Amino acid sequence: MCVASNYRKRQAIVEHPFGIIKRQWDFYYIMTKKSIKHATADVGLIFTCYNLRRIFNILDQNELKKYLIELDFLFLILRSYFKTFTRTIKANFLNTKIQHLGLKVA
Repeated sequence: MCVASNYRKRQAIVEHPFGIIKRQWDFYYIMTKKSIKHATADVGLIFTCYNLRRIFNILDQNELKKYLIELDFLFLILRSYFKTFTRTIKANFLNTKIQHLGLKVA
């Protein structure tokens, strides 16, 4: 009985996206002739599209815009932090190399 209930739960949660993608979006097969990397990229792109479509259908448009603006601000802060961090690391690396070579900086 436990196996049957687990299978029903899996059908409801996991197999629904596969059914939508296969039947409604006509994504029945994956072209793997070139490589498994290309096939993985195709599947990743399809599931990304599926997830974005779900987000657009679930969230209110204004709520999504507000969230994306906040996310953009967060990435702006992180980018400036990492830019400063990278500059510091590069400067320390160059100073170490210069000292190692015994060169004098003017």
